[in-house]
Amino acid sequence: MNRIFLYPAGLILSLVSLWVPASPQKYVHDYGHVTLDAAPQRIAALNWTQAEFLLSLGVTPVGVTTLKGYRHWQSNNPPMPEGVVELGHRAEPSLEALWQLQPDLILGYNWRHGRLYDRLQAIAPTALYTQYPSQGDPRNYLTRMEDNFWRVAQLLDRTTLAEQHIKELEQTLAACRQRIKDAGLSGSRVMVGKFVGMGLGLRTYGEGSLAGAILEALSLENAWVKTLPGRDFSHIDLTQLPLVGDASLMLIGEVQGEARTMTTSAVWNSLPAVKEERVYRTPNLWGFGGPVSAKRMAEEFTRQLTGDAG
Repeated sequence: MNRIFLYPAGLILSLVSLWVPASPQKYVHDYGHVTLDAAPQRIAALNWTQAEFLLSLGVTPVGVTTLKGYRHWQSNNPPMPEGVVELGHRAEPSLEALWQLQPDLILGYNWRHGRLYDRLQAIAPTALYTQYPSQGDPRNYLTRMEDNFWRVAQLLDRTTLAEQHIKELEQTLAACRQRIKDAGLSGSRVMVGKFVGMGLGLRTYGEGSLAGAILEALSLENAWVKTLPGRDFSHIDLTQLPLVGDASLMLIGEVQGEARTMTTSAVWNSLPAVKEERVYRTPNLWGFGGPVSAKRMAEEFTRQLTGDAG
């Protein structure tokens, strides 16, 4: 005897929908586009900014370039877990290590990795993003970073978490701006610098930089606007220090080695900020980071200037 089974139409449609594979999604980046069948799980980061993006979004990268540098110069925030594979230098990532790792996605910057794009694409879908301002895209680092962060979050299907980070950053900037105002410091001139060694003197961050954008968001004036071509910072030596004028100095990270020669010189000690004890020193802060780095920078600048831990 043949039996006929009748199922509700809604159930049939539900079962059919389970059999239909997800459509591949195309995502635009600054060097082209990538097509993904699903949110990638194994992701390699060719710079510390992308590594920070991933960790902020709850994703541990399978590989990162110059891991030791992330833990020191980037300041290891968010912390890099043990077990992540070293992928060589940021400017010269190891293609062999990448091939062995077999990631689902590779993230980098077009100014460092554009020349390697075809070779990276041969290993895994690759998305490259713009870091510095240009004539075609004059947005400051903060604005561009938030856009890049959001686009990476879209690749990973983690936009809810990205939105939360950006909202927290905006709230932090507003709170810090109010603390600056309450301290009567709005409009104060500040120059942010970092001794980077290698005979480069003092790195100073221009108006398009993350540090410059943070100063602007806090209603402070960035006292240094010049930048190297295609960058958002410059380097100055002893002879250029007087150009700082009466601005306060915010120095990021350690002062050691050749930097001590500059900071013990007669020129340095003649600066108004030095004479008036308006030189502030912060822990390592990453000037090319994501929302986590931007939030830390805003909080630290505010704490140093106001003397208030908040």
